[in-house]
Amino acid sequence: MSSPLLRRLAAVVVVSSLVVACGATVPSPPPSVGPTVTPSSGSSIAPIAAACPASRPAAPERPWWSDRVFYEVFVRSFADSNGDGIGDLRGLMDHLDALNDGDPATTTDLGVTALWLMPIATSPSYHGYDVTDYRTVDPDYGTNEDFKALVAAAKSRGIDVIVDLVMNHTSVDHPWFQDARTPGSKHDDWYVWSKTDPGYGGPAGPVWHQLGDRWYYGYFWEGMPDLNLANGAVTAEMDSIARFWVDEMGASGFRLDAARNLIEDGPKLENTPATFAWLEGFRSRLQTADPGALLVGEVWDTTSVAASYVKDGALDMAFEFPLASSILSAIRLGDAESLRNVQAEVTAAYPASGYGAFLTNHDQDRVMDVLARDPAAAKQAATLLLTNPGVPFVYYGEEVGLRGRKPDEEIRTPMPWTGEAPGYGFTTGTPWEAMAEDVATSNVAAQTGDPTSLLSWYRTLISLRSARPALSVGDLTPVEASSSSVYASVRHDPATGDAVAVISNLADEPVSGVTLSLAAGPLCGEPNGTILLGDGAITPPPVNASGGFDAWLVGDLAAHQDLVVDLSP
Repeated sequence: MSSPLLRRLAAVVVVSSLVVACGATVPSPPPSVGPTVTPSSGSSIAPIAAACPASRPAAPERPWWSDRVFYEVFVRSFADSNGDGIGDLRGLMDHLDALNDGDPATTTDLGVTALWLMPIATSPSYHGYDVTDYRTVDPDYGTNEDFKALVAAAKSRGIDVIVDLVMNHTSVDHPWFQDARTPGSKHDDWYVWSKTDPGYGGPAGPVWHQLGDRWYYGYFWEGMPDLNLANGAVTAEMDSIARFWVDEMGASGFRLDAARNLIEDGPKLENTPATFAWLEGFRSRLQTADPGALLVGEVWDTTSVAASYVKDGALDMAFEFPLASSILSAIRLGDAESLRNVQAEVTAAYPASGYGAFLTNHDQDRVMDVLARDPAAAKQAATLLLTNPGVPFVYYGEEVGLRGRKPDEEIRTPMPWTGEAPGYGFTTGTPWEAMAEDVATSNVAAQTGDPTSLLSWYRTLISLRSARPALSVGDLTPVEASSSSVYASVRHDPATGDAVAVISNLADEPVSGVTLSLAAGPLCGEPNGTILLGDGAITPPPVNASGGFDAWLVGDLAAHQDLVVDLSP
């Protein structure tokens, strides 16, 4: 699906700079940033450390998305190429170098390696989730040829592109539904009808909507009638549409909207056995025809429910909503224990590369507003996301602190590329939606030259994640901390021996004399101890015979300070 050659070349560049003992190959660290850390005093008695293995296990076969960093793009709001105030595919293509210029040696791009485009098929609505033509790019965004050109330009930079696929429902204006309004027509049973009102609703209100002397089912609202996916003809058409986007248009897969809502069973409207079975069949058929096509589902539910879609073969990945909420809540409250518990549940629930980690998306208030406009807290949220073992998804604009609260239009505002009104680099015309607050400073141009900016922090984190196997594909081992506000873990990749510690003080006040303990872990030999993210000096932990460490003195941590420490031998 992506270019193996590009990925191999990138890996050679980022991994070639430093070779250490035990056969582990790791890159030299990026420039350190952040507050000073008080070093530990060390010990005069050398501990008996776990011995490093003479050889490493072979790296397991992993899907292409396992080491990627995804970037969620609302095309309407990203970049306008023709001055009509509406973002388009050509505008996105013009800014690909800002996302990833294809050269791992540069530091002026964000470094993302995959894009998720919100709906781009023809639709009467600004958001695109009510489709009228599944095979044609919305004219506001360009043409099918523009999409193909975008995919080619992205792949030349090592970026894969997935698109939103809305299979649960269509627009009431779709020709299928217009035909289905006539009982007995060709598309009548492509939707769900009842001769009487079934009398039950859904979580957000009515789900049955009257049309003449019949009622049709629409889970989200009357303008989005649900497709009858129990109908074989509808299923065949969805298969064909998916193949069209992969085979003819070049997409690498799909984000499946409303994945838990596909087939209802009476008043049970979500997570029905029929939904699981339908998705399993859809995935099997698609990947038989197009091996490696990604299916990541929106399963806005508990961890156990979302993970079941992946474990049962219905999806390749599911978005992990409880972890996203827990990260932001833990930072607001300075509560490391709650995050540790949720992360442990998530780690145990999913197979490797089985969940999409994120902070917020196009349906939620933006991070900067959730965290009370605190730049240090926003940086910490980025750290926890991009050092997480899940596959990370960054919502466009989060990297510059774009603000926004509900209603939906205000969390999907245009991307500010410069600080110059009225278009702020997004358009030469009038933006389709008013710009968010603070865009005079929360923009790409203003933050690009500032090494302390949120954008620079995101760039450093993504570069670090891409360079360190421990962060991109490694296991996570939780670490006990002496302070209730300190969240810590060890990330380790058995195939390379690469290991790092991630240490975060979630409180909005400093903590002193922090010690960390790990009774047993994956470490061996004498850890490097270099600080890869953060500033100051630190004595590496004395590794014990069980591969852990006892009372590692980290020292003083500033409010919302993060450290990533090299623990490779």
